Amino acid sequence: MSVLGVMRPFVDEDILLNNVELYVDEDLGGQCVGVRLAFSEKYLFIYAEGLDDSICISESFPAALSGGAIRGALMPVEWASAIGRPILWAWTMTNTQGRLDGLQIEFGTVDHPSITLQIVVRASTLVLRMLESDVMGFR
Repeated sequence: MSVLGVMRPFVDEDILLNNVELYVDEDLGGQCVGVRLAFSEKYLFIYAEGLDDSICISESFPAALSGGAIRGALMPVEWASAIGRPILWAWTMTNTQGRLDGLQIEFGTVDHPSITLQIVVRASTLVLRMLESDVMGFR
């Protein structure tokens, strides 16, 4: 199933984000290799596919995050503002080689400021960004 296909029920069901957990690889200097988005009774795991640096998503814990040097870490403080909000929509990004290497997820409601979380694969790790917007656009 496609990345957006896996995410569609989370958007359609309007369920709220409860928690974010990062997975870091100590062998890569503590760089992020996975993200777990926790919703009520459901999870989304987002991680980098090491063979071609594409982004993968799963509702169950992926084997790619079970290596010996990989451990869970706290969520980035700036992502806390997405907690308690539903997913409005999501976009994927494809690089010039045709590989899916990015995902952008917007949390919020259409009449209130939203939080956009951007996850991009770089060298088998995840680069995480957050964008805040007001009702009129990004700040």
